[in-house]
Amino acid sequence: MKVLGFITEYNPFHNGHKYHLAASKDAVGATHTVAIMSGNFLQRGEPALTHKWIRAKMAVREGIDLVIELPVAYACSSAEYFAFGAISLLHKLGIIDSVCFGSEAGELKPLLKIAKTLYEEPLEYKNSLQDYIKKGLPYPKARSLALECFLNQKNLAPTISSPNNILGIEYLKALYRLNSSIKPYTIKRVQADYHSHQLEGTICSATAIRKHLAETNKESSLLFSFMPKESYALLMDSIKNHLAPVTQSSFDQTILYHLRYLQKSRLMELSDVSEGLENRIKEAAYSAKSYAELLDLIKTKRYTLTRIQRILIHSLLGLSRQELLSMAHEKGPSYARILAFTQKGAELIRLMKSTSSIPIISNINKSALSDTAAQKMLFFDLLATDIYSLGYPAMEHRYGGWDHYMQPYFHR
Repeated sequence: MKVLGFITEYNPFHNGHKYHLAASKDAVGATHTVAIMSGNFLQRGEPALTHKWIRAKMAVREGIDLVIELPVAYACSSAEYFAFGAISLLHKLGIIDSVCFGSEAGELKPLLKIAKTLYEEPLEYKNSLQDYIKKGLPYPKARSLALECFLNQKNLAPTISSPNNILGIEYLKALYRLNSSIKPYTIKRVQADYHSHQLEGTICSATAIRKHLAETNKESSLLFSFMPKESYALLMDSIKNHLAPVTQSSFDQTILYHLRYLQKSRLMELSDVSEGLENRIKEAAYSAKSYAELLDLIKTKRYTLTRIQRILIHSLLGLSRQELLSMAHEKGPSYARILAFTQKGAELIRLMKSTSSIPIISNINKSALSDTAAQKMLFFDLLATDIYSLGYPAMEHRYGGWDHYMQPYFHR
């Protein structure tokens, strides 16, 4: 048995994901696959296009054997914590031999060098970094120049600023941090850029698919060329049943009500809120008439769009610094919650019962987490689903408690 891990959002599962899955399995010789997948809120601080059970179903129908949810405390977080949470979860399962991620670089060696330097922070690198910062350079530029100096390599900026390379480097740092035996691999991304909005060829970005659906807000045959058959059918079915698309605009009233009601002192308790940002958020909340306008009013060169988006989701969830501390955020996920599996996945679940260092949850109603930190982490996962349900296109689906009656999907 060779078990290969993936870290995913599948928002939604498209031809690029299908290629990555097949190429990774071939490269590693994997017999079984496990995907750690974000739930209903994602790394960039956005709601998923459709809920986690539909996306997990897409994954197992397209070749993944077991889908496990990444708790929202990590799923909607910085690249560093997103990566640490996902790698830590794979590590704690005790069955993963390797992990494969997509990257713009397509080569592991240069990413390993960068990751090791950033993890170990040798004195020569740290001194160089401080020198550049003292000269008034922005941190990303200072870090890039310090790495170039230490590694004796020129023009590293494109490598360490490309979206998938950034995550890849953080995955590798997490492996170093955990002293994990999991072996990393990388596959070069094909065709579409991560942020591309263009629907062309046969492989486009998930961003382009989401943008198209947000604009049309209905079933679209145009997407058939860019998604595997099963995934396309599931997505169109969710749109037909008014469970998708869920977008930021689905939460226009929810977020504005929340921020207008919330006291500044509560905003100050959130991670990433500093230097008076709470004032800017409150002022914007009173002026804005939509989620999009709110973001436009808050963001600056210093405060990037993704950082603001994550702050607003954390605010909506009440995910403060103190709450993160109370769930032992620095130690990684406290449980492995199953969203979907195949027959091979069932084999892995049986194996994990003897290898995993954390509880395996297949049924929320029967889970008995004795650890208070784990209970707290799970509470926020359930809350995230309850808030997400307010964004469904049809009012009939906007009730709470979805986690209590949705069971893991078994694909025969």
